Amino acid sequence: MSRTGLTLPPRFDFAADLTVQARDINYGGHLGHDAAVSLLHEARRRWLAAAGYDEAGVGGAGLIMLELEVHYGAEAFWADRLRVNMALTGVGSVRCEFRYRVDRAGGEVLRARTLMGFFDYSARRLVRRPADFLTRLTAVNEESDDV
Repeated sequence: MSRTGLTLPPRFDFAADLTVQARDINYGGHLGHDAAVSLLHEARRRWLAAAGYDEAGVGGAGLIMLELEVHYGAEAFWADRLRVNMALTGVGSVRCEFRYRVDRAGGEVLRARTLMGFFDYSARRLVRRPADFLTRLTAVNEESDDV
């Protein structure tokens, strides 16, 4: 399993603790790719909610996935407690990037990157980043409860 090719920032802005559920296990007996992506989504939504945002859009600017990159470093199994560390990077006028490092006791499970576009779901188009988005997200530095 490769950990190369995806650099992580020197610090993370938010962390969410999640537990691998029975529904997350695939035929190989470990965390499936679809479930791993869902865990990233859950953690990102918690961070956004803590900052008063919603991916569906508040004030006309939601978020839409433009790219996803995942690098696996180890397997995760049922009942493993995972910490999803997140950082906001590459913030532009219509896009931003989230970087993730997912750990459990014993080491890194995966690292990932999502490129998100600011999106107006009613107009079905990319829009400019809300003026206070970066300030509000980086001001939040708390840990979410476990699911």
